[in-house]
Amino acid sequence: MDGEAATVRILVVDDNSERAALVENSLRETGVVIAAVIGVDADLRAAIQTHCPDLLIVDLAAPDPACLDELMAINQETPRPVALLIGVEDRPLMTRAIRAGVSPYAVDGLSATLIRSIVDNVVGHFDRHRAVSEALEKSRATLNDRKLIERAKGLLMAHRDLSEDDAYKTLRKMAMDQNKRLADVAEAVLNLADLLKR
Repeated sequence: MDGEAATVRILVVDDNSERAALVENSLRETGVVIAAVIGVDADLRAAIQTHCPDLLIVDLAAPDPACLDELMAINQETPRPVALLIGVEDRPLMTRAIRAGVSPYAVDGLSATLIRSIVDNVVGHFDRHRAVSEALEKSRATLNDRKLIERAKGLLMAHRDLSEDDAYKTLRKMAMDQNKRLADVAEAVLNLADLLKR
């Protein structure tokens, strides 16, 4: 994590106090800030609100589908990197975790080096996943905008007997005059036409 490690706040969730101490000590050696260490039965949402961690490390001796379900729900609400350390390998659970944006690791023993590597991997995967998700959302929004503009142009062409180029110029002029985005004007035109049909 190159120099930024000291700024990373980590919330550790563990079902075993001895392993929690081992994880906490290993993390301290990496230079990160431990926001809190809580048990699996603690209110995870409240702990996240209270401690505002940058990253979650959930250490379980055995796979816990209920815990994974809660992590998935929380990750949908407030996405953040999550490392799920499992003492016993469970392929189906690990596959579900990956699909939910949680990074699962089957680990038998823990060390500062392993923890540092896991934290680096989790943060890197999360950043890449977030970048891809944002790019996908931007592409969807752009496509939706284009569809609105095309529909509004078609409406103007049909009702005002305009060429495609003239319909586009009309929409563009309206957008400039109203200081709005072209897609917003197109949507307003379509909404008005829909209202007049009723």
